[in-house]
Amino acid sequence: MEKNNTVSSERTHIGIFGLRNVGKSSIINSITNQNIAIVSDTLGTTTDPVKKTMELLPLGPVVIIDTPGIDDIGELGMQRIKKTKQVLNQVDIALLIVDATVGLTIECEDLISSFKEKNIPYLIVYNKSDLLDSIPNSENNKVYVSAKTNLNIDLLKDKIASFAKKENKKILSDLV
Repeated sequence: MEKNNTVSSERTHIGIFGLRNVGKSSIINSITNQNIAIVSDTLGTTTDPVKKTMELLPLGPVVIIDTPGIDDIGELGMQRIKKTKQVLNQVDIALLIVDATVGLTIECEDLISSFKEKNIPYLIVYNKSDLLDSIPNSENNKVYVSAKTNLNIDLLKDKIASFAKKENKKILSDLV
């Protein structure tokens, strides 16, 4: 890939949110087709928000922010959750990663409320869909994927790009 010199402030910022071990880092690796995020079965592998600057086709220059699980526990876990919530102030698009075998939890619903409160366009990404007996249709702001098998990863990238295009039009509309 050609090196891009687009400054961070001009890139679309995409926040990756969800519970611990739903596959947030695996999704990042799948959509970028690179092993840039550490993946482990150990709960709480991602301990701080981590920004990754890259090109994401078909979108272009982006900053992806990998966050700790919103369901972390203990005193240290509460600090991680606080940092995760601060990322909401930095993103143009939010991806809520959900374990498809579990579904939405109260923590997920709270995040969705925060996205709506802050007017952040969001997608609900049901990961681990390969473990379902049947895969529901991906529609509106929901997409069913598998980071493990790359099921619907291209569809996810297209949906992210379409959200970003809508967001960019809104940002530019005041300038024209």
